Order: sequence, then structure tokens, then C-alpha cells
Amino acid sequence: MIKIPAGFLLSGIKCGLKKSNKNDLGLIYCESFAEALGFFTINKNVSYSVTLSRKNISNPIKAVIVNSGNANCFSHKNGLKDTEVITSKLAGYLSASQNEIAGSSERAKRVERIDKKNILIASTGIIGKKLPKEKIISAFPKLYEEMGKENAESFSQSILTTDTFKKISCSEIKLKNNTARILGFAKGAGMIAPNVATMLVFILTDAVLPKALFKKIAKEAIDESFNSVTVDGCMSTNDTVFVLSSKKNVLKSTKEIKVFSKELKKVCLELATMLVKDGEGASKFIKISIKGAKSKEEAKKAGLSIANSNLFKCAVYGANPNWGRIIAALGHAGIAVCEGIPIKMSDLTKKNITIEVDLKRGVFAQTVYTSDLTPEYIKINAEYS
Repeated sequence: MIKIPAGFLLSGIKCGLKKSNKNDLGLIYCESFAEALGFFTINKNVSYSVTLSRKNISNPIKAVIVNSGNANCFSHKNGLKDTEVITSKLAGYLSASQNEIAGSSERAKRVERIDKKNILIASTGIIGKKLPKEKIISAFPKLYEEMGKENAESFSQSILTTDTFKKISCSEIKLKNNTARILGFAKGAGMIAPNVATMLVFILTDAVLPKALFKKIAKEAIDESFNSVTVDGCMSTNDTVFVLSSKKNVLKSTKEIKVFSKELKKVCLELATMLVKDGEGASKFIKISIKGAKSKEEAKKAGLSIANSNLFKCAVYGANPNWGRIIAALGHAGIAVCEGIPIKMSDLTKKNITIEVDLKRGVFAQTVYTSDLTPEYIKINAEYS
């Protein structure tokens, strides 16, 4: 059984947004207000959900509502207003439900008011279709009723689109008198390109540490994982990573903080590599290790240029060790190399491929992850509507 970090409840239900009649509406509920970090796409044309969550992310967060089957993006002039209606209605519903549980006692007076600014929203699916807000709003009672500590699977299913499997990763950190947990969910298979890759990711933890340090550790973890993967080089309008802390277990020592950082990176990298392995039409998982760069930034730039080369990806699909594709990709990135630089390739007929390139320009290294490009990718995206 997947252990959900203390202070969180999850649910995932069918709302009728998908033709497949699968779960398409999810909720992350914070029993107390959570501290939140958000990392968003750098695409200039973003969904209404991204716009609103960017605005709300600095506030204490009570809930995150997620829909799949509709990108909630570029659909009509009142799209942002409709999105605000959804978060406002959810805040009102959760407030009423809290008060009903508390009753008319002194406890009820201490219940913290939930405002629309305390709600985050994320959406994924097809761009240009109006999000049926009334369907979502009318599903709030069922979404609330289904909340539970054992709903990791149903929530994970509710965020998927063209994914072929659920993506969940978890870890535990032993504290002096307790155990802190990290639990992550991701969706994504196509339109995967760094900053922040095309995906929705939700990382929950009950660990708490100073916010500046929390943000620094989270950013490092994301840079080494979600910002180091690519499937097709196409950036989405909806990319979002939320990291939420319920602040239940205080990390008191440098050792505990170091372990938390290590485990958060592990969870993020596991989810990121799942995204690549589930890349639309992908038949091979490719790990590209660059060394000998002038800087970490150059090493990543080199790796991503290779990973985003359609010629390279097609060559790997065909098990063709055409290293000229790598040289061309490096030059495209503005990286000049000498003749005869070391390039090592594992057996390209296998499912898991390793490419090692030594630029012979410096001492820095970086690893990126990608998949091959297959006829199935074309078929999936030719029919996606």
C-alpha cells in the first residue's frame, strides 16, 4: 500500500471530461494549510490554470484540483474567469464542509477560512476546447466524499492523458522520533521538453524546513530530473510542478536535511525517467552522459541538443550507430569539438541505451534522458484531437 504523507487526503473520480469514461478529476486536500512551491512552463502562451496558479502559489494552500481531458487553454475569452469560478466554488464548498464537521462549537470559530486564493488548479488535455466548469463544480460532493488516505491509485489515474501507465514514486526519511515521507505523482508521455517538460507533477511531503532552503533543494531536484528529460522537444502550455509540504515533521539536523534532499532528488528522477520510458511511441530509453564540458550549463546544452535531434533519435530507433548525428547536434548547439572525440554507445538493439560523449573542453558533466522517435509517435499525434 502506498503511504501518503501526513496531512494530505486524495481523491480521483470520473467527471465526464474524457470520452474513455476513466477518472479525469483529482483532488489533493491539505488538512491544514500547506506550504507550496510551483514551477511552471516558460511557454509564452499558457493555460488559464497556469495563469491562476502562478498568482496563488505564494499563499498557504488548502487544495489542488486537477483535471485531465481538457487543457483549459485558448478556448474562449472568459476562460480565466471560468477558472476563477471553479477555484472560488471549491473554496466555498470546502469551507462549508469544514464548518459542518466542526459544528457550532468553539472549534467552529477556530476553523480557518478558505479563500479562492488558497486553491491551486492544474489541467491537461486538448488545447482550444472550453472546459465544462459546471461538470466540475457539480462533481465536488463526490470528489469530497471519496477523499481518503488510500486513494493514491485513483488520484494518479485521474491526471493521465496518453500515458500508458500510472507514474508514482515514494520515499521515507527516518527522523529521530518519527518518519517523514515524500510521495510524487506525474503524468506525461508526449510534448516533453525541458523547462519544465510537458507534464503535471505533484510532490507531497510532510517534512518541513526553512522555505528558502526548501525552494533551493526543490529547484535542484527539478533541474536534475524534469529539466533534464526530453521526448520530442515540444513545449506545452500547461507544464506544472507543485511541491507541497503539510509541515507535520520538522527536519532538525543538517543530516536530516541532506537525506531529504537526496530522497527528493530520487523521487523526482524516478518520475522523470518514467515520463521518458512512457514517451509516445517510444521503444527505447536513452541516457546521454556528457563530460569534459566548460560548464554544467554547456554540458546540459550539449546533451539536450543530441536528445532533441530527430536524426539521432531515428538512428537509435533503427539501431544505427551513426555518430555523425551527434557531431552535427553538438555543432547546432554552438559547441565546437575536435576530431576524434570519444563517443561510446551501448548496444542499440537493446531497450535501454547509454551514450557517453567526452567534449574534451573542460571538467564539467551532466546527464539527460530521452527516447527514440518511432512511426508510432507520428500515428498517435496525427490522430490526437
